[in-house]
Amino acid sequence: MPAPTTPADVAAALWKPVMFRAVAAAAFGALSVFWPAPDATVLAYSFAGYLVFSAKAVWDFAQAGVVPSAVRGLLGGAAIAWSLAAVFMVFVPEPGAVAAAGGVALAVSGLLELYAWLRHRAELVPVRDFLISGGASLGTGAALLAGRGLDPHGVFGIAGGGAIIVAVFLLIAAFGYRHDAREPAERR
Repeated sequence: MPAPTTPADVAAALWKPVMFRAVAAAAFGALSVFWPAPDATVLAYSFAGYLVFSAKAVWDFAQAGVVPSAVRGLLGGAAIAWSLAAVFMVFVPEPGAVAAAGGVALAVSGLLELYAWLRHRAELVPVRDFLISGGASLGTGAALLAGRGLDPHGVFGIAGGGAIIVAVFLLIAAFGYRHDAREPAERR
């Protein structure tokens, strides 16, 4: 069975938002690994920044003309969940509150991505990526909700670990879409 290829017009429309989300996740994940002792403010502001940049990337993905309207609505819901959680984190920068807000937002967005994957993966090849990104988001959200009593370092580690998984997978996908975006004549 041949691997599905992304049509050039679809890949050209979507590779930049996917790359932007991957880079945001990689930056947050790297920060969580290399910041030795974050305080609650660093945790809240960096996590909020990650969620805002992720929301922007997913919103841009959803606004591409090649994305079916049903998928747009689901991704819009994910962007709203991330944005609301980010605002909450900025105003309530306590580790438990950040873990709860981030956990709910990631779990909701993960469920929305998984639903989009389940219902719309045949319509648009890039939606197939939502199985991994949605599963990683849902798992990270559940872990954050289960670990609400953790200190800032623990919350940062869980959130950053999930971001690293998303980053690696989406970087691979984005480079693949960039490759597929070339005109068919250039592929020869």
